[in-house]
Amino acid sequence: MLRSTLGTVQFVLFFSDKNVREQLFARVDGTRGLLLVAGVRHGPAMRSPEQREPFVTLEFLHGSVLTQVLVADEGTAEGMWRDPLGDLADRLYPDSKEDAYAMTNGYLLLEDGAPRAVVRKQGLPAEDLWFLEEALSRLTPRVPPPDPTRRPGKRKPEPAPRAPRRPASHGAPRPPREPDWRDRTEPQGRGRVEDSQGPGDWRDRTEPQGWGRVGGEAEDPETTPPRGTRVAASAPRKDAWTLLGIARGTALDEARKAFRTLISGYHPDKVAHLAPEFRELAERRTREILEAWEEVERELKDAG
Repeated sequence: MLRSTLGTVQFVLFFSDKNVREQLFARVDGTRGLLLVAGVRHGPAMRSPEQREPFVTLEFLHGSVLTQVLVADEGTAEGMWRDPLGDLADRLYPDSKEDAYAMTNGYLLLEDGAPRAVVRKQGLPAEDLWFLEEALSRLTPRVPPPDPTRRPGKRKPEPAPRAPRRPASHGAPRPPREPDWRDRTEPQGRGRVEDSQGPGDWRDRTEPQGWGRVGGEAEDPETTPPRGTRVAASAPRKDAWTLLGIARGTALDEARKAFRTLISGYHPDKVAHLAPEFRELAERRTREILEAWEEVERELKDAG
């Protein structure tokens, strides 16, 4: 499904639409001027993507010079094996996996269909907005640069260290220190990826859904984490026949042919180019299909 908000230049594409890849490519190729492409997480309880930050503020302030295409992942089975952003990244950055990965996890800015900059997601919409406006100001004089004094990511002075607590007994081991995101060394990225001097890239942290941001800062519940942090909703186990898409009463030979066609779609060679989390899902899906087929095959043989 493709829709644009009335009187704006924002478009929303959904993973569940089987034509999402073609629609995304058509928007990239057909948009003149500046274009923002970003992936978002979307669920029934969330506002529509174009009504969330930083997109709504970008539209209000810079809608006259910026078109937005938001690709929404609803986390449904229909879109689970689609990766339109990954396909676009492979097309735009065929010789750089690092740049392709940065694109799928950040905000891509294009001009007349050509990639110009990737802005890294900071985790909070207000921080993302500052870096987006900074990048846009470099591409067009019609977007003024943001106030440098409001640049996110400046750390507060560290508190004075406390004296270590004395162990309860002379030989008792000291409790392990909780890991700190400041201890992590972030690898240098390639390409024009905008960054801050603040906390490390939150893509390096996988947090359970609903948790706040590391360091005590509150996180917007509708903020879309990059790929790899999405927690799939649990679902009741499907009937084996339904899972395989085979009607009851189908002959054994026909059922076996349908099973082989289905499982071939999750062959490791076919998912090797996907991100690790999708390869893991493919392995899980393969196990489900094999277990379902054992049950269906047993019923068919018993009936025969």
